[in-house]
Amino acid sequence: MARRTGSGFTSPFLPTPAQIASIHRVTRFGTLPPNPSSLQATVSLAKTELRRYDSEIAKLQSELDRLVSERDTLFSYAASCRSVLSARQRLPTEVLVCIFQLCFPHDAYQLGYQTSSKTEVRRISQYHLLKLAEVSFRWHQIAMGTPQLWSFITVNTSIWDMSRQRRQPQTLLKGLESSLLRSQNHPLHLQVDLTWQNYGDLVFQLFIKYAHKWKDVRIRSDAAPSTRSATTLGRLERLETLELELGRKALNLGSLEAPRLRHFIFRGKFNSLPASFPWNQLQTCTYNNHTDPDTPIFSPLSVLRTANDAAAFTFRLTIYEQSVHETMISSNVRHLAFEITDPQRSVGNLFDALTLPRLQILEYRPPGWGRSPMWPSASFMALAHRSAFATHLLRLSIHSTITEEELLGCLAVLHCLEELSVFDTFVSERSHSNHTVVKDQLLQGLLCVPGEASLVPNLRMLDVATVMDFTDSVYVDVVVSRIEKICDVDRSGVFDACIQRYPEQRKLSNKAWQKLKSLVDSGTLLFNIMEVELE
Repeated sequence: MARRTGSGFTSPFLPTPAQIASIHRVTRFGTLPPNPSSLQATVSLAKTELRRYDSEIAKLQSELDRLVSERDTLFSYAASCRSVLSARQRLPTEVLVCIFQLCFPHDAYQLGYQTSSKTEVRRISQYHLLKLAEVSFRWHQIAMGTPQLWSFITVNTSIWDMSRQRRQPQTLLKGLESSLLRSQNHPLHLQVDLTWQNYGDLVFQLFIKYAHKWKDVRIRSDAAPSTRSATTLGRLERLETLELELGRKALNLGSLEAPRLRHFIFRGKFNSLPASFPWNQLQTCTYNNHTDPDTPIFSPLSVLRTANDAAAFTFRLTIYEQSVHETMISSNVRHLAFEITDPQRSVGNLFDALTLPRLQILEYRPPGWGRSPMWPSASFMALAHRSAFATHLLRLSIHSTITEEELLGCLAVLHCLEELSVFDTFVSERSHSNHTVVKDQLLQGLLCVPGEASLVPNLRMLDVATVMDFTDSVYVDVVVSRIEKICDVDRSGVFDACIQRYPEQRKLSNKAWQKLKSLVDSGTLLFNIMEVELE
């Protein structure tokens, strides 16, 4: 039932509009009032009447306050009911955890991300989780009580050293330890940039305390800690991925025992590698020697001796000297890639030192799209013969300074090759010329002619990065001949072709494009053409 909201009080002495107009005229013209005694009576009675109005207003204000309070209570209760009935409230905890994970600011947690003291505090304290925890009691419980949400930690101690606030590094250290504690027993994903001026030792010792939880770890260190003794990490049962980027005065990790380690990336001096390392467990390994001119080029290759036959190793090498190998290095590695940073030096001695009896994939290239290194044809031919590439090399990728004759000669001994990637060298500077190998002579060498022996008879994929210095009809003939050869053996077989066109080069002719499209429509060709995006 509705309540009355007022008493309807009105003073009997309230002036009429005519009385108000009359007093205004007197006031305006300065004349004598017609009935002064009546005005005096109004002045006397007005005090009492005004008190009555004040009393009535107080009563109504109290009633209004009550109504406002009751309305707010009803509004809040209805909102709570609506929240209880909402889909968000009914979401299972597991779904909310997934949503919280999607709120993770990945870019801000990369070591290369430009940060400040303020953003470093937010990153270490997991600020995005703290904000989610403010939404409701349930969200607070989930955010604070789910260890996996706290398992991604990034630290850059150079920011700590630059802090102008004396207490801030202690705040950072306390926030870091809180995050580590909240991760409980969940595997850790760590990225840490260590400087050893003030706080690097403290941070690293804190991480070592939790080393048994390491799963995916990246450590970047520009110098050595205050103590040069080897760090004892213990048995790292959960470690699967490790990336080390070490300066010339390197961190000494001693021996590393990690039964689940499968992926390793290393940048630095060869003698900074752990004294004992499970090379035979690795599935992938990338080694970069760009900061290590003093180590013979064959020292890093020695780790291949214990590589397993399912491993993929990449060596990013700067050839500092023309050293001669002393002992042969034999390896069962399956996938081997060389990225050579100096295009002027020969790496023939590199191939001369190796025997690779189980190699299936070989890649030889510059870093990124840089100037291509020289190709040591004679050394490769000797390596191919010594390692019996004719029986097991399935893929070859070459981004190198090589002639068409040299490449065709190399392909002639690779009878099992199924995938071939060839890159022209494109140089954007006008002072240098392009080195072109994808031309008609190479394509004609890959052409299958009925009744004649074919080069690389099992070829099923041809990928070229090119300046388009070939005849389109010759390229189409190669593709058609390869499709016919595949279909002779397997009528459902498909040939895979790709053209990566360098910037500002001509396009494929419409006639060639229509022919290739018809082959794609027939289901015998997988074809892709794209423009190379140079870094």
